[in-house]
Amino acid sequence: MRFRFNIKIDDKDYLNYNIFWMIKSPYGKNQVISCRIVITVICSIFAFISLYTKDFSRIILTLVIFVLFQILLPKFLSLTVKIDIKNLKKKGKMGYSPTSVMEFYEDSFVEITPENRIEQQYSSIERISIIDDKMIYIHVNNIAAYILPLSCFESKDLYDSFVDFIKTKCPVADIY
Repeated sequence: MRFRFNIKIDDKDYLNYNIFWMIKSPYGKNQVISCRIVITVICSIFAFISLYTKDFSRIILTLVIFVLFQILLPKFLSLTVKIDIKNLKKKGKMGYSPTSVMEFYEDSFVEITPENRIEQQYSSIERISIIDDKMIYIHVNNIAAYILPLSCFESKDLYDSFVDFIKTKCPVADIY
């Protein structure tokens, strides 16, 4: 075994991951871009119809709505994520385990929680996101990721050593 970490994650860590995924990750960015394009097309159609009918007040209203939507979209998405997580918590179906142990070997890694044990090959990692030396997200698909907070590393040297190691296991490592 190369590395072993005792991981403690709270609601804030999970919320931060989901907001990161929605707004900053390549996965979420594609969805945000698609949403912006759809809204642009819809607003353009309304603007052209209003221009054709010479209803200039509707053109101005459409442009104001369009600009506000483009500016406020990240905040709206963050709010949506917060509401979704609160609803999941009320139902008792959080998408993470508050405590786990992660072990990293040369050919695979293992997550051990009170509920289960998951072993995966490094080839299952799609990308790694390193967030301001605060978090490491190991994405195994476009939705799920393992969250490693800085608190699970005993020292900065261990953190640096792990980052160097995990970068060798996945060709796509983004630093934010």
